[in-house]
This record gives sequence, C-alpha cells and structure tokens, in this order.
Amino acid sequence: PIDFEDPAEDAVFGASQVEHFSWKGILDFSTCTECGRCQSQCPAWNTGKPLSPKLLIMSLREHAFAKAPYLLAGGGKDMEGSEQATSEQLAGVPAAALAEAERPLVGTAEEGGVIDPDVLWSCTTCGACVEQCPVDIEHIDHIVDMRRYQVMIESSFPTEAGTMLKNLENKGNPWGMATKARLDWVKELKKETGIEVPVIGQDIDPAEVEYLYWVGCAGALEDRAKKTTKAFAELLHTAGVKFAILGKEESCTGDSARRLGNEFLFQMLGAQNVETLNAALEDAPLKRIVATCPHCFNTIANEYPQLGGHFEVIHHTQLLQHLIDEGKLVPVNPVEGLITYHDPCYLGRHNKVYSPPREIMDKVPGLRQQEMHRHKERGFCCGAGGARMWMEERIGKRINTERVDEALSLNPDIVSTACPFCLVMLSDSVNGKKNEGAAKEHLKVVDVAQLLLDSVKAQPTEPEPAEV
Repeated sequence: PIDFEDPAEDAVFGASQVEHFSWKGILDFSTCTECGRCQSQCPAWNTGKPLSPKLLIMSLREHAFAKAPYLLAGGGKDMEGSEQATSEQLAGVPAAALAEAERPLVGTAEEGGVIDPDVLWSCTTCGACVEQCPVDIEHIDHIVDMRRYQVMIESSFPTEAGTMLKNLENKGNPWGMATKARLDWVKELKKETGIEVPVIGQDIDPAEVEYLYWVGCAGALEDRAKKTTKAFAELLHTAGVKFAILGKEESCTGDSARRLGNEFLFQMLGAQNVETLNAALEDAPLKRIVATCPHCFNTIANEYPQLGGHFEVIHHTQLLQHLIDEGKLVPVNPVEGLITYHDPCYLGRHNKVYSPPREIMDKVPGLRQQEMHRHKERGFCCGAGGARMWMEERIGKRINTERVDEALSLNPDIVSTACPFCLVMLSDSVNGKKNEGAAKEHLKVVDVAQLLLDSVKAQPTEPEPAEV
C-alpha cells in the first residue's frame, strides 16, 4: 500500500502510463492467449456494456508494444507531464512510437485514449474473469490501478460516486446517515423480541465475548439488510453465543472506496477501524469477528492485515452452519417452496465460501433447492460490486435484471443470498418484475439467516378461545 503519511519522491498514485503497471501487469498483457473465457463470463459484457476483459488486456498489450521503442530509449514523463529523456536519446525512436507515447491511458476515442472511461467504470470487480483465466491474468488489479489515478489525481469519476465518497469522509457510511442511527436496529430488536444486544466495553466485558459481530453499514442502516442483522442476532441469542457489537464506534470498512480507486480514503477508514478493533479486542481471549456482509468480511480478513489488523474473521453463514452442526440451532418448522441461491461474488469467488449457505438450506425442512445455471465459481454478479452499488447503470441491460431473469426461469418461490448488496439489487429487480406482472406475487428475496430463523423459531400457537 502507498504510504500517504510520507510518500516517496517517486511514489506513483495508480497507473496513468502503461509503464506504471507492475512487472506482473506487463507479464499479464503479454501472456493473454485471447481465448475469451473471461469475456464469456463477464457480467458487464453479457449485459451490453463496453467492457470486455479480453479486449482491455489486448488494448493494453498493443499499446505497451507500440510504446516500447520510446520507453527502451529512456523516454518517460514525470507527474507534471514533462519529458524526462533528452532529444538525443529520442532521436532514433520511430514517429509511431512517439505518437503512441502521447496517448492518454484512460480517455475517450476523441482524446485517443487507450481505455475508454465507460470501460473502466463498468467493472463490478466480481472476479469472474480472474477465476476463468487459464494463465492467471489479474484483470481487476489493473482496472483498480487505473481507477486510482483517475480518482486521486484527475478527480474524474462518475458523479454519483462522489456523494458516496463525501458521506464516507464525513459520516463514516455511504448513505451519510447519523452515527447514532447505527444502533436503531438494536432498539427495534429489543422492542420486537426483548433481546438486548450488548456493546463491547460498555455492556459487556471483552473477556466474555466469543464473537465480535461486525454489523457493517448496510446491516445497520439499510432497511432490508437490517432484517438480516436482526435475524442473525436473534439466532445467536437462541444458540447461546456470547456476542457483542461495536455500536457507534463502527465505521465503513472502506471497501467501496478502495474498489472505486480512492486508496487514501480506504487507508484512512481502515486505520481507524483497525485501531478500534485492536482496542476493543485487546482483552478478548480470541480475536474473532463475524460479519454478515461479504465485503466487510473480505476487507477485514484479507486487506486489514496490510494495515496491521490481524483478526480471525468468519461469515455469518459459516457460524450458523457450525451452530446447526453442534445442535445449538435446530430447524424444525418447515419452510415450503422451491428455493434458488445466488452466490455473492465476495463470499464465493473471492473467499471460496460456497457450501455453508447451501448446507443451512439443506437443513431447513420443506425447502427444495435448485441451482441456477451460473452458480458457485461461475456465479453471475448482482451488479453492485466495485462500488457500482453507488453509480447509475446507464448502458445496456441492468446486471441485476439479467440475474433475476435467470432466477425466474426456474420459477422459484424464494431467492436467497447472503449479502446485503445482493439482497438490495435482487429485490429491486424482483419488485420491478412484480409490477410488470412478470414474477409471482409471493416470490421473496431473503437472506439465508432469515430463512433459518423462520425455521428455528417456535411458531406462535393459536390462543384457545376463552370460555364465556
């Protein structure tokens, strides 16, 4: 990661020239076998957007090869854009290579750009391309590198995303809601069920906590995701797990900022969260965190170690499956219907968690599972990753609609998932389909935790008629 406190003289903020890519980047451009497997799986390409991972890599390769004579002669530009090589060095460089060197890395066709901005901003960082590539090309890393320069130096990115960045900076969540609103779900849960959720350090001694529950921005602030949060908290309470939350201390993990390319904001939020978590878990016997959001889970588990945060992190589906296996949660009430499960990219492809959610659904009596054609490693994105959640989708078919069409082809009664972003994207599309009369009125989009709760909870018995 870039050291923003004291950046080196020659620190490069993202990639604005082809030579800024790492050796692995240059190797990736040269090793592409043009098989097109990435393109066939890409959600952006499949919904009529201009991004093809294959063409992106090929354009960068052609550009690198055409610019090579200029670079080999010692050519190159500094941050201000002034030439570093002497005219003697460049004397023998062909005119075509000099012309290639003037092209911006990201820019429209009129500007002669190598990569069009629409291509750059269509990526959902779902990882389908990287998963499919037979020669291990890491398309996402190169896309995010180019985004970083666009955001941090050029300040050129889709305008709607600017609101999200401003909210993250000022309020620590993408919606810009007040910090105290993070505890609203706790009050609602107490009112509905009488269950009290302790805040670590205030209501409960950290030494007693088995799991620190990282609620996440969506889980605490977004109405549909709050249902998952409440269901999960109720399940943990039922199973007798000692857990606590950070409450107001929590702020966004910075996943959306990093995927958008605002590395500075990611590191700011990350450093703050690592400090908070280290302080909260200092006296805890095990530094265990459970998260309902795969984006938070991925960031805390895989990216906070770069910032000095080393924690044992699991996803709520893994913990719930473990509790069922131990017999602490027993699904008894049947939930009737045909169900299909949508794999969140950041849970499945990025972290290889495929079976826990499916095993939970297997244990719920009455449910019949059927997989969509694209599932597990080949799962299709809901369209919200890569900070696309906060941008308008103006080109081609909406990615969430494509995914819901695939789900509807099975004619299910329930579509389940395990991610607050997927939940929002899929239910938005399903509601649209219901309005058009293209989906069954009783079709539900729910999180796996909500399904499990319905099955574990004792059904309210009918009160017997009182004798007159």
